[in-house]
Amino acid sequence: MFEVAASGARSRISRSPVRQRLLDAMASCLMERGYRETTVADVVRVARTSRRSFYQEFTDKQACFVDLLQTTNDSMVAAIAEAVDPAAEWKTQIRQAVEVYVSVTDEHPEIAWSWIRELPALGESARRVQVEAMESLIDVLVPLTDNPQMRSAGIAPMSHEIGVMIWGGIRELAASALEGNRSLQTIVEPAVAACIALVGANIEG
Repeated sequence: MFEVAASGARSRISRSPVRQRLLDAMASCLMERGYRETTVADVVRVARTSRRSFYQEFTDKQACFVDLLQTTNDSMVAAIAEAVDPAAEWKTQIRQAVEVYVSVTDEHPEIAWSWIRELPALGESARRVQVEAMESLIDVLVPLTDNPQMRSAGIAPMSHEIGVMIWGGIRELAASALEGNRSLQTIVEPAVAACIALVGANIEG
């Protein structure tokens, strides 16, 4: 379910079938009861494996949770990099990136919600995961603003700070929609408009 796409993602060691089943089981448990209420016993039961197998793959529940989040983030980064057409008009490129983010998030909203709301409560190690994930998203976004279509529109490459504002804002929009039981499709237009405004602000005079 959560295979990491080859392009644009951090290289990771190949996952064994047991490890993949445990990650899928963690995702199912997040959907049913959330991270805090999920136990290793729950994950093992859903994965139909043993506690011994679990601890051969992960040191604890948090390690499994973090690996799942990193894997899905890598997949999202790769999907965005693949979906955006650098030959398209620059506003279309922005829409493509936003729509892919929403589409991937909409497939597994429980993971997105856990990422935004539950991961920060896990302390400094979780903070490092958040920073790495944000950097990987920015790393794929910034080059998208440095292509022929962007340059022909007079748009300068996006700064790191603008990248943080864009992805942080989009994730908060997604969290707000999920918490309000609204479709994630409702954030597409405001997110596209905000991104166009921020990217367009880099038009060189």
